[in-house]
Amino acid sequence: MDCVGALIRDGRGRVYVHRRSADRRLLPGIWDIVGGHVEVGETPEEALAREVEEETGWVVREVLGVVADWEWEWEGRVRRELDYLVVVDGDLARPRLEVGKHDASAWVGVDDLELLMVGRTDGDRRLRDIVAHVVRARLTERLRLEPVSGPGPVLDGHVADLVRLFADPWVAHWYDEEWSPEVAAERAAEMQAAWERDSVGKWIAYERASGELAGRGGLSRMSAGSPVAVAIEKLLGAADGVAGAVEGAAGAEWAVDRLELGWALVESARGRGLATEIGRAGLEFAFGTLRARSVISFTERHNTASRAVMERLGMTYAGEITAEGWVDGVPEVQPDAPFAVYVIGHDKGSAV
Repeated sequence: MDCVGALIRDGRGRVYVHRRSADRRLLPGIWDIVGGHVEVGETPEEALAREVEEETGWVVREVLGVVADWEWEWEGRVRRELDYLVVVDGDLARPRLEVGKHDASAWVGVDDLELLMVGRTDGDRRLRDIVAHVVRARLTERLRLEPVSGPGPVLDGHVADLVRLFADPWVAHWYDEEWSPEVAAERAAEMQAAWERDSVGKWIAYERASGELAGRGGLSRMSAGSPVAVAIEKLLGAADGVAGAVEGAAGAEWAVDRLELGWALVESARGRGLATEIGRAGLEFAFGTLRARSVISFTERHNTASRAVMERLGMTYAGEITAEGWVDGVPEVQPDAPFAVYVIGHDKGSAV
């Protein structure tokens, strides 16, 4: 192992970066995460703690895990790097920059990721993508939520776990399909593209205690003008910009961000409150990170389990729309199935 990196997040999920001084021999002037070379006799974890203290003045309290194990080349030499997600003690508002090595610092959020490409004359986006993964990920009490991605040059992606998820009979029923590896790869790429385009997307959920797959969930930004979005806007009184009776101004404001919250869990994860946990994380991301005004969730009228989750999240029933889906007692998917729509505004969602 040649190098280690520390991915340090603040309370808003942003990752700390600093700019390498212009006179550095290796990668001058680029924005980088905390880290450096492993010295002779050190373990990677010892090097990690030393580099964090030297470059920021902070102290590593906990190493949450390895995010990436990758290689990069500079001037003909290949280096292997381990990047860790860590928790630190210290004043996050006052990093102590190492004199002569770094000349500026910043916290990178979902809308700031291209800072990692400033000065990168080689066009290498891998560190940027590692930081993006961490900025978009969330930890709840029992779950690790990772932004869905396809196979990439650094991260393995989630194709195999999407195949497993959609092989679950309950999930396959409600979505009316199982996903082959080819379909899962296509959908994973689409979800990854949504993260890049919309600064929001779906997570794959793993149980923190065991690492086992729990499901998928999170937010989607619905396409403006799509039939379902138009129906929801009309239901909420948002189509003409007039606040409706449901949730006051929150109903009218939904059309600004067009965020939809959802979840799907494997059998072993159902009935344990994990869908609610994903939902809370989604609402926190919507209102805390994106500063959204309102979020909706919807499901077939007779899907009482999902409707119960929406109600536990504090969402308000807004009424029904029709869309392609299941009708209770009918064996085939129908083009005009009734869907129950729930909505929550930032005033209530921020307190969930």
